[in-house]
Amino acid sequence: MDNSFAQVTPTQEAQEEIDSPSGSASQHNYVSSAGHFGSIIHDDSVAALKKLPDDTFNVAVTSPPYFWVRDYGYDEQLGHEESVETYIDALMRVFDEVKRTLHPEGVFFLNIGDTYYSGNGQPHGSDPKCSSRNFLRTKKRPVDVSGWDIPKKSMIGVPWKVAFAMQERGWTLRSTIIWNRCNAFVEPTARDRPHRQYEFVFMFSKSRFYSFDRSKLVEEDVWNIPIERSRRANHNAAFPAELVRRCIEVSSPPGGHVLDPFVGSGTTILTALEHHRNAVGIDLGAEYVDYIQMTLEAEGCSRIADKEMMRRLGTPSAVWNSWDGNKANFRKPGRKKSAKPK
Repeated sequence: MDNSFAQVTPTQEAQEEIDSPSGSASQHNYVSSAGHFGSIIHDDSVAALKKLPDDTFNVAVTSPPYFWVRDYGYDEQLGHEESVETYIDALMRVFDEVKRTLHPEGVFFLNIGDTYYSGNGQPHGSDPKCSSRNFLRTKKRPVDVSGWDIPKKSMIGVPWKVAFAMQERGWTLRSTIIWNRCNAFVEPTARDRPHRQYEFVFMFSKSRFYSFDRSKLVEEDVWNIPIERSRRANHNAAFPAELVRRCIEVSSPPGGHVLDPFVGSGTTILTALEHHRNAVGIDLGAEYVDYIQMTLEAEGCSRIADKEMMRRLGTPSAVWNSWDGNKANFRKPGRKKSAKPK
């Protein structure tokens, strides 16, 4: 059995790097008692991704900030661009780096929601269900300004605009998954339309032929998963662990590598470790990074140095060749199943 992911005790040199890292003070790496690592990088997503190696992650799963839906409390945050086009351009800069770091047979699950164009000026009142949305009562958003080339009260179609931009950059859009948020909040101000019950999860692949374990699918392209109500780390938009679990189990072997470039309160990292994967998450929110660190330490994870984390990141899963999802183990209909490579 490959024990390259066994827990290690840091050497004195490694401990010095942990205590006073050179050039990477915003990176925090941990290893679980089961030997899987989780790394949290406090940085801009593009800058952090540029430091990660090519062709590495089996699966990426993320939910970026939506266009002018919430305020995460820091300047130049993604999602607060002046136009949909500049928002999509900013996402594409991140996703270009995701593509570079993704394994050639890797898959990317992208959860993204839409925004309405009001054009009627700044809204009033308050939203007691979600304090992070009350910012739109204190500043005028671009979607509140008149003059767009679509009728007022229209959905903008942001998810599909993003999906088409991804296709233009060479991504293969393999599936649109409907995440049915079974216990979604009602929208008290929406009196003349259905309340929004679902969001899109787009499944992209880096190439036409990729690795995927269909046997792990719980449902086909409609996933009935409740929203998790706990307000972890003051994050009202965290997606549920069950959604992450499904994405990583169909697209990575045990011991595989998972990426989330907008990790927020850490659902992807915590779920990956719980299900025997390794994970790297990136976020600009210092409070989220602190929360993930405290959670990992509370669960008994140990600190490791950057060099050790990168060594582990460069080591593929020990069961990659025998994993049912490895495309080398696929067979065409009507053909006998061949023996798995050892």
